[in-house]
Amino acid sequence: MEANTPEPTPVGRVIGLSAGVALIVGLITLAFAWPSADMGPHEVPIAVIGPDTAAEQVQTQLDEAQPDGFDVTAAADADQARALVEEREVYAALAVAPEGVTAYTASAASPAVARLVTGIAEQVAAQLGQAAGQPGSVQVTVEDLVALPADDPNGAGLAASALPLAMGGILVAALIGLTVRGTGRQVAAAVLAPPAVGAGVAAVLLYVLESLDGDFLPVAGALTLATAATAWPILGLVKLLGRSGLGVGAAIVMLVGNPLSGMTSAPELLPAPWGGFGQYLTPGAGGTLLRSTAYFDGHGASTAVWVLGAWLAAGAVLFIAGALRAKVRGVGVEEREKAEVAA
Repeated sequence: MEANTPEPTPVGRVIGLSAGVALIVGLITLAFAWPSADMGPHEVPIAVIGPDTAAEQVQTQLDEAQPDGFDVTAAADADQARALVEEREVYAALAVAPEGVTAYTASAASPAVARLVTGIAEQVAAQLGQAAGQPGSVQVTVEDLVALPADDPNGAGLAASALPLAMGGILVAALIGLTVRGTGRQVAAAVLAPPAVGAGVAAVLLYVLESLDGDFLPVAGALTLATAATAWPILGLVKLLGRSGLGVGAAIVMLVGNPLSGMTSAPELLPAPWGGFGQYLTPGAGGTLLRSTAYFDGHGASTAVWVLGAWLAAGAVLFIAGALRAKVRGVGVEEREKAEVAA
């Protein structure tokens, strides 16, 4: 007796599979590499101490060097400049005087922008020295108003947290949507899991990696909201569409939201307008909320909170729609079974 052997996969299907894999890998590479490859300033808000005319002059000089790279605001004095930086109204401020240039930065907001503005200050100082006929005579002073922790001066731990944050929400949604049965139990799990994830990640960032300087409860709260805002929409898609909903939600978060979050640099350094668009997705809004909570006493977090709240509400709506759809289907199946038994 000849054993039944499966027929070989058609050659066309093998070629199509290979082409599909190549396309997917190419899209993933583009999603993660393109923002970094095309990085540069796009309307980065900074302040200049002095009258409006001084700010306009600096704006003109910066536009000549980098068109539309910076958005310059005038600050009346050093105190106002410091307040603008500490309240996340601007990334940095410059005080230009014949005897020296002072750069007020906030590396906690973005180490990349802090380095960029420091470089601008050095260029301005060099130009002043040359104009005075004494190259190198004008000194540059850098004052980091909101610095990163000494154990992580480059913000590597905070930047690296973007991927676990995104993955955490996806995993919560996947585990609940695919393994927990019962709508009530799924809701309970989706309410309990984000605080647990937020507390765990906060403990790692604060006490293990020492990448943050904030208090535990506010940081854990920010992480909880970010996780819930990612998990609930995906869970809602799973409830409504099944396993395909998980793929759709994960693709939006990982292939679009994560690369455009600006966590490794700043939204204003990503290609325009995608850096701004990324702040309306959960990874970008969650990263902004985490920075603001950990380093700036919540300043600059209001938009992020509204964005995350909107995603959370949208997820709840999707989940309810999916639950109602499943209930209607269940009633229809039950009625057909009763009709068949009666016949």
